[in-house]
Amino acid sequence: MTGGEVIFNMLVEHGVDTVFGYSGGAVLPLIDAFHGKNIKWITSSHEQCSGHSAAAYAKSTGKFGVAIVTSGPGLTNLVTPMQDALTDGVPMVIFSGQVPTGAMGTDAFQECPATEITRSCTKWNYVCLDFNQLPWAVNEAFRIACSGRPGPCHIDLPKDIVSMKAKVPDAIFRKASTASADAPPMLDTGAVQKAADLINKSKRPILYVGQGASHCPEIVTKLAKHAKLPVTTTCHAMGIFDEREPLSMHMLGMHGAAYANFAIQNADCIIAVGSRFDDRTTGIVAKYAPKARAAEKDGTGGIIHINIDKSTFGKVLQPTVAVWADAGHALEALEPLLTTPDREEWLKQCQDWKTKHAFGYVKAPGGQLKTQQVIAEINRYLQEKKVMENKDVFVATGVGNHQMMACQFLRWTKPRSFITSGSLGVMGAGLPFAVGAQVANPDALTILIDGDGSFGMTNMDLQTVKRYKLPIKMAVMNDDRQQMVWIWQRLFFEGRYISVTNDNPDFVALAKAYDIPAVLCDNEADLPKVIEQWLTHDGPMLVEFKIVPDICLPMVAPGKALDEMIMLEDRDAVLGSEEELGSMKFEGLAPS
Repeated sequence: MTGGEVIFNMLVEHGVDTVFGYSGGAVLPLIDAFHGKNIKWITSSHEQCSGHSAAAYAKSTGKFGVAIVTSGPGLTNLVTPMQDALTDGVPMVIFSGQVPTGAMGTDAFQECPATEITRSCTKWNYVCLDFNQLPWAVNEAFRIACSGRPGPCHIDLPKDIVSMKAKVPDAIFRKASTASADAPPMLDTGAVQKAADLINKSKRPILYVGQGASHCPEIVTKLAKHAKLPVTTTCHAMGIFDEREPLSMHMLGMHGAAYANFAIQNADCIIAVGSRFDDRTTGIVAKYAPKARAAEKDGTGGIIHINIDKSTFGKVLQPTVAVWADAGHALEALEPLLTTPDREEWLKQCQDWKTKHAFGYVKAPGGQLKTQQVIAEINRYLQEKKVMENKDVFVATGVGNHQMMACQFLRWTKPRSFITSGSLGVMGAGLPFAVGAQVANPDALTILIDGDGSFGMTNMDLQTVKRYKLPIKMAVMNDDRQQMVWIWQRLFFEGRYISVTNDNPDFVALAKAYDIPAVLCDNEADLPKVIEQWLTHDGPMLVEFKIVPDICLPMVAPGKALDEMIMLEDRDAVLGSEEELGSMKFEGLAPS
């Protein structure tokens, strides 16, 4: 069999059922092996879209995302998705074509130093120069991609190696099915006991959950309810703990819930599970968690950090107790050691913050729309019709105000249901994310909430939606601006605006050019019926929402503590009027 057929059979043995890719000369011997076979091949409109769709396939299922591209520009177009997968902890395996071994190093057509380029944006990469190394390389990529904190791996394939024919024993493929992730670290029961002792002594503990707990929502919920712990999450962890539960404090951070930020800053014990203290969730570290740091000194609290990635310990802040373990294993061991103390005063305080500082917005004049209003109406429909109880629902976003407002105004009930670019913040990822989630979950309701700027970067992937008849419900929040950056220029650069105005096409006409039904909604009177029509449509549909620009609040400004937020009541002082800037002044660096 050919090298391409060897790789195909290895993918079958590893349980791969879908591959995202784009053709090209150097990769033809590999993609030829997929012709008429039982692995679904999804052709994207661009290699970057292939990478993001493969990532969304993995994000929404917990399985591997696989992408295949050609050499040179095919591979370089995947650098952004690979870096995004690395920073967001997504298990992916990437295959790229390469010029024949004899032409390598000659600046041949579509040649690039692939593994040198991807070394810093993958967990592991390898150029396969020997046919006999193909099975080993594939196994190694799958093993490393899912060991410890997941991430992407890349194999570069010279054309002559993949074209070569040789006899390959069947036993090679049987071994592939037994290849698995490295065993998780042995649990340090002493560290778990120390963590339990601190939690039991604490008066105001909080559970801070990250994506690393996506696979174990049951034990997260059991532990929180047993020990009466309020729960806050990162954006990737929303839904691990049902946000409709009274203990839920929703998402924390820069644009997170004010009540979650207040709870973190006033908690005497923070139990961080599967999170890494990203700067968007801590505010300035020197002012982070003062009550927990005070409790640490007298042994009645502190910061407990549970993570499978040992390198996260001390990278941002030094924990009181570090537990190097799989989140599920650690919580299973921790839960029986916890008492059920009287924490009613603390829980009442948390509830009071939730009531007083609920997410809100200022309505636009004259019945015009705000992004928050549209997303709140989507949430109302999903909740009243009990959509999430009857089927899986996935929401993909691009990056910008709409992304944070989706976190704020949708209530999340299941893990892996929010597909977004968290750490790298990739504009344009939303539509290919929605494609990947829908392909992976064909019976699910997949919703794209995107901004006009973000959607403009990859809207050519409407071609993929059309080609595969994917019933994605697409919402484009069009304010003709890069509004989040516009706000930063207003606050930190005295209103000197540059590169923040979008000269958009007619998005309705654009969708219709791909034979995708589309409508425009620009007023609140039509909003409920448009939302219902859109979400119940049999097939793909796009709605362009013409919205009034706004600021996303609350907001933790750079250099500020997590509880030093710009709140909704500060809005007028921050923004000012059309004629003059607001009275609230800002110093230091603008957010990135």
